[in-house]
Amino acid sequence: MKRFALLALCAALALGCSEPRETLDPDAAPAGDAGNVNDVNIGDAGNVNDVNNIDASTGDAGNVNDVNIVDAGRDGASVDSGVAVDAGAARVIINEVRASGDDWVELYNAGTASANLEGFTVADTDTAVDGGAPRGAESLTFPAGTTLAPGEYLVVVADLADAGAGPQTGCLMGALARCFHANFGISAGNGETVYLVAPNRQIVDRAVYPANAVAAGQSLGRLPDAAGDFAPNRPTPGAPNAAP
Repeated sequence: MKRFALLALCAALALGCSEPRETLDPDAAPAGDAGNVNDVNIGDAGNVNDVNNIDASTGDAGNVNDVNIVDAGRDGASVDSGVAVDAGAARVIINEVRASGDDWVELYNAGTASANLEGFTVADTDTAVDGGAPRGAESLTFPAGTTLAPGEYLVVVADLADAGAGPQTGCLMGALARCFHANFGISAGNGETVYLVAPNRQIVDRAVYPANAVAAGQSLGRLPDAAGDFAPNRPTPGAPNAAP
């Protein structure tokens, strides 16, 4: 017995005593990176949640509430866009144009929110510009306080030498309780493009009135009202469009 105990003691002294060693998992992450096991390096981590919203029409940032409606390819009219004037739900369009007899342009709010038209302009064509463009001279710019409710029409009576400033009453021989006056005219014989322009000079809508587009006594309007292509129309200023 003493011989066995002596041999055991010698073995212990030769090998030394040690703590049990931990078995390493060959698939585990290296110990040096243990603190970052859950970190993900994405490149620019600070901008992970940033969204770069660019207006497709203007290239300007920050217009995320604008409603841009690309050219719908309508015969007789080129529609660039509606506009979100308030909270992104208002959409103002040119709905009807008359160029024979009384000249006037009818706007319509096809959206679901009230539109603030302050600073918006209704203009005819500057023929001095190659391809045409809105003409600043004689255009109408809406003053502060001009609004257009959802489903509401607004008429601009044109070709008036003594166009008064601000909203007018008793328009078109009393047919309308409210309208605006403008100096520019709309040429029925030569054709004309009428523009609605935002304060930032973005063209919101345009209506192309071809030369001799309609018969005497008619207008050019969207049929169905506020939604269809421009077509000969029975003049309906401030009211839904109707076929002749």
